[in-house]
Amino acid sequence: MELTVLCASFVIFLLLGVPVAFAIGLSCLATFAIEGLPFETAIQMMVSGMNVFSFLAIPFFIFS
Repeated sequence: MELTVLCASFVIFLLLGVPVAFAIGLSCLATFAIEGLPFETAIQMMVSGMNVFSFLAIPFFIFS
């Protein structure tokens, strides 16, 4: 069910002319809303995905 909602909402957003990056984000939020998952979980997943050493090394290299 989750995959169906995710793919269908992504295609609908693309057909409406929404840019791809926003269509991906909005379809993820739509899936979270329909499945009843808390939005805090989505935020935690985004933050934990960016907590990688290679992503953190780029700004530190620029600031040095």
